[in-house]
Amino acid sequence: MPSNRTDRRDFMGKTIAGTAGLIAGSGLLASPRALGANDKIRVGVIGCGSRGTALMKDVQDQLGKECNVEIAAGCDVWKPARDKMEALAKEKNWPKPKLFSRYHDLLEQKDIDAVIITTPDFAHSRILAEAAWAGKHAYCEKPMATNMTDANAAVDAVEANKIICQVGTQRRSHAPHYEAADLVRSGVLGVITEVECSYNRCGPSWKRPFEDVQKEDVDWDQYLMYLPKRQFDPHRYRCWHLYRDYSIGLAGLLGAHVIDVAPWFMDDPLPESAVGMGGVLIWKEGRENYDTMESLFMYPKGFIMRYTSRLGNSAGGSEVQFRGTQGTFDTGALTATGEGGSGDKAIKEPIKIDIPEGTPHWSANVPHLRNWLECIKSGARPNADVHAGYGHSIAAIMAQKSIEQGRMLRFDKEKREIV
Repeated sequence: MPSNRTDRRDFMGKTIAGTAGLIAGSGLLASPRALGANDKIRVGVIGCGSRGTALMKDVQDQLGKECNVEIAAGCDVWKPARDKMEALAKEKNWPKPKLFSRYHDLLEQKDIDAVIITTPDFAHSRILAEAAWAGKHAYCEKPMATNMTDANAAVDAVEANKIICQVGTQRRSHAPHYEAADLVRSGVLGVITEVECSYNRCGPSWKRPFEDVQKEDVDWDQYLMYLPKRQFDPHRYRCWHLYRDYSIGLAGLLGAHVIDVAPWFMDDPLPESAVGMGGVLIWKEGRENYDTMESLFMYPKGFIMRYTSRLGNSAGGSEVQFRGTQGTFDTGALTATGEGGSGDKAIKEPIKIDIPEGTPHWSANVPHLRNWLECIKSGARPNADVHAGYGHSIAAIMAQKSIEQGRMLRFDKEKREIV
């Protein structure tokens, strides 16, 4: 696979000054517009595929009146996606959106206050940083970043411009998970030595039809952004999840949700080291990214996090188990039991987190979007801020790289580098 290290470093350096200079040169440097409690938030969606469409529906239909917000613009490199958004707005009697094929054009719109970023993974942090320098608040889908240069630049840009950034790990807006975090931190499990995370499916995830993608309908140069130039390929466009140019595989595509939970509950955000193994063991359809993988991480507070993901058997689902000397907590059941523990202090009776009737499932978008929109008005810190996104991104990047390189990797938090 061609290296793109030089392109990344040329585009965006590791200092705030270098990033600001680059973006200012493009005419995008701005400050967030001050919003009063009664001001309308005008949102642009960057990436109008299935995920972007789901989020824009939740914003416009469910939160439009409650949060005084409207979807005012959309951007997608594929013309049929833009046409679909225009038709959807007309069908639902939404305000007519401004439509663009290039996200810079959307970011230049002075009447847009915030953006939702739902592009392929490799573009998330790059667009997030540019949105921040353009003074736009941002909801950025996970994983927040797929390489360290862009991850660092995104954090710097968000902090320098004081925008409200929410990363799309919805468990952080699920009230029962906050109670679970308090329970895990209470010491009831004893000394926690290992956290097991899994996100498993049985099927060729993200295999999509691509015959309807025509070259003349795709702004291919914009799609590639900083990546090495290559001939138009409709399969790489529609099935981007399978390729290493566009994602960091299962650890980012799926694992970000559960990889985020362990350091959150343990209040230990950044891993020290990682090692892993993986391969294409079942879905041999030309994919580059593994369909089966397992990674181990060591965290500074003295516990190991194990992450497994496979597309050949869905047993275990997408949950997290905290294993301590006095018992185990499972996020699927939201229950602590004495399983595996011993001694007088081992849990005798199950301790279950109550889920009030009507509480949305953790995967629901609306509570997470509502938190973001409310924080834009109040200036409060959102539930899944840029630092939460930074933590899961580092772990996911290390998981993929350790397998590719066949060795253990360490994270140097002072230099903000994987070594």
